[in-house]
Amino acid sequence: MNHCLRLVLAVSFVALFTGELCSAQGSESKEKLLEQARQEYIAGKFADAERDFRELVKRDPADIDAQAYLGHALFRQQKYADAVVPYEKARELEASGSKLPSDQHRVLIDQLAMAYGISGDLKKTHALLESAIRDDPEYPLNYYDLACAYAEEGDKGKALTNLSLAFQHKEHVLRGEQMPDPRTDSSFQKYVRDDDFIVLMKKLGYQ
Repeated sequence: MNHCLRLVLAVSFVALFTGELCSAQGSESKEKLLEQARQEYIAGKFADAERDFRELVKRDPADIDAQAYLGHALFRQQKYADAVVPYEKARELEASGSKLPSDQHRVLIDQLAMAYGISGDLKKTHALLESAIRDDPEYPLNYYDLACAYAEEGDKGKALTNLSLAFQHKEHVLRGEQMPDPRTDSSFQKYVRDDDFIVLMKKLGYQ
C-alpha cells in the first residue's frame, strides 16, 4: 500500500486553520499547547507534534480532533501500529456522538485502513472499508484501499474490480487530493505485467 505515504494535508489542515479544533476554547495553556502542536505538525516536526498531541489527549481523551491528529503525527513517522490506537479512539468518539467534518472523517478512515493494512491486519482493513463503502459509496479511496487489501491477499479479481470502482468515483476525491497511480503502488506490483491489469490501466487512461 505504497500510496499510504501521502497524507491529505491540504484537506486535513482545513479544520486547524478554521478553528475546528474546539478543544482550543479551554484554558490559555491549552490554547498555547494546541497552537504549538499545530505549528510543529505543519513544519514536519512530527515527533514534537506527537508529544504535544499526546498531552492534549491526556488532558481531554474526548477531544476527537486531538486524537485524530495524534494518529496523523504517528502515521507520518511510520508508526503505523501506534497510529491505530488514537485513530480507533477517534472512531469510538464518532460512534458516541462526536463528529469530524466530512472531509476529515474520510481522511481518518483512509489513514486507519492503511495503518491496519501496513500492520498486517487485513481482516480489520476489510471490515472498516466495507463499512465505509456502505456509508460513503462515492469516496474513491475507500474502493482503492480495498483493492490494495485484495491485491495483498492475491485476489486479483476483487482487486481489479475495486480498482475500477475507485476510478469510476474519482471526481469525488478531496480538494488537494489526487488518485494514486496503481502502477507505482507496491500492492499492485505483482500485476504490472498481468494482461488484465494492463487492460484496466489502459481503460483508466494510463499508457
